[in-house]
Amino acid sequence: MAEGKLYIIATPIGNLEDITFRAVNILKNEVDIIYCEDTRQSKKLLNHYNINISIRSLHAHSPDSRIEEACAGMIKGNTLAYMTDSGTPGISDPGNRLVKSAREKGITVIPLPGPSAVSAILSISGFSEKKVIFAGFLSKKEGKIKKELQYLADFQGIIILFESPYRIKKLIAVLNEIFPDNDILIAREMTKIYEEYYSGKISELFENIDDITEKGEFTLAIINRPEK
Repeated sequence: MAEGKLYIIATPIGNLEDITFRAVNILKNEVDIIYCEDTRQSKKLLNHYNINISIRSLHAHSPDSRIEEACAGMIKGNTLAYMTDSGTPGISDPGNRLVKSAREKGITVIPLPGPSAVSAILSISGFSEKKVIFAGFLSKKEGKIKKELQYLADFQGIIILFESPYRIKKLIAVLNEIFPDNDILIAREMTKIYEEYYSGKISELFENIDDITEKGEFTLAIINRPEK
């Protein structure tokens, strides 16, 4: 029996129409089992495209036995797909453990590129710098946030961050302490019905912090040009 393979599939970060034709085609015609971060979220996408495949949960806290189960299925010949709730697996999302284990066992791993909040905000930032650093979600503790941002202060280029609606204003306040004169673009709920964008100097956004809606998911792009 031919050994199966693993598809790592990027899924919409909001608008369900953002999935690629290739991803839908492979899910419908090649994949035997889908492993995903949250079956409830993934079923919304699958139902939208009338995709009826066995689906199983595999998230950041899943036991190693679930990883072994998935790999054993591929060794027997099953073709698997892995998807997270939104965006590209492995980019501040689960997926790394499964990919690592599959590679160690000689299983072919194939990326199906597509939606990513990182590339989406870069495309509309207007920032021309070529160097980009993705820091994802910073620490929940204010003291550690400052240390992490002070470390990033030496980087020349674009800094990408993720943040939750519960901590976005706290993050902006700390950013104002370290990068007050830096330009920033904040995206809220990208590609969704209520998507919204805030841009300008960090100090300006901090002065008008009450205008920021504390709902949904946030992605931030900061341009940093440290003084020599």
